[in-house]
Amino acid sequence: MFIELKNIIKTFGQGDSKTTAVNNVSFNIDQGEVVVLLGPSGSGKTTLLNIIGGIEIADSGSIKVADHQVDKMTDKNAVEYRREHLGYIFQSYNLIPNLTVRENIEIGAYLAKKPLNIDELIDDLGLTKHANKLPMYLSGGQQQRTAIGRAVAKNPDLLLCDEPTGALDSQTSKEILVLLEKVNKKYGTTILMVTHNELISQMASRVIRLKDGEIVLDQPNENIVAAEALELWETHFIRELKGSLYQILGNTWLSLYFSSLYVA
Repeated sequence: MFIELKNIIKTFGQGDSKTTAVNNVSFNIDQGEVVVLLGPSGSGKTTLLNIIGGIEIADSGSIKVADHQVDKMTDKNAVEYRREHLGYIFQSYNLIPNLTVRENIEIGAYLAKKPLNIDELIDDLGLTKHANKLPMYLSGGQQQRTAIGRAVAKNPDLLLCDEPTGALDSQTSKEILVLLEKVNKKYGTTILMVTHNELISQMASRVIRLKDGEIVLDQPNENIVAAEALELWETHFIRELKGSLYQILGNTWLSLYFSSLYVA
C-alpha cells in the first residue's frame, strides 16, 4: 500500500466547543490511483488532506505514506517530506505575482532532486504561449494550470488537490480535470482530490465519501468516466432521468421544470 491510514482522529477546540473533524478514519490507497474524497462542507475532507500532507497533526492514529511514518515526524522531517514527495493544488492559485508563468513553475523544480523537464511540462500544460506572462495577465484556468505545473514540476509521488476546480466555470473545470488525468497517466502520480462535486468523482478509480468526519462509503469505481466525457455523461444521465420521469408522471409542471434547466 502506498498510503495507509489507521484510526485517525482529529478534534478542534476544547470543552463545550470541542468539535471532531475526523472521527476514526481508516483507508488504504495504492500507488498510481486517482482517489476522490467526496462530501459536503464540514465533512472533514480538507482536514484529512492536511493530515496526510503533514500540515496538521492528528490527535491519534497512524499515517504512513510510502516509507514515511507521517504521524511520528519531527518538524524538520515533515518539511523534507512535503518538499520531496508532495505536490499541492488548492482552490486559490497562490502564484507569486511578480514572477512569470515559467518562473512560478520553476520554483517547484528547484525544490526537487529529480524535477521534470520544464519546457515539456509547460507544453503539456498548454502554457507555451503564456510562459513569459505575469499571473495578472492570465485567466483563472491559466493560473490554475500554472499552479498545477508548480506542484508537478518536482515530480511528486503524491498530488493533493483541495477543490482544484472550485473557483472555475464548468468548461475550464473540465480542462483542469483533463490535465490532472493526463498527469496521472503520464507520470504515474498518485492523486488524492477533495471535492463536493458528485460529477468529478466519476473520473476517480476510487471514491471515499465522508459525512460528519466519518467514512460512510469507500468503494472502487467500476465505471470510470474519462474527464473529457464528464459533461457528456452528465447530459446523458439527465436525459435518461428526464425520460423516465416523463413516462412515470407525465405532468406539465415536470416538462416546465426540466425546460428551466436548459437541458436539450
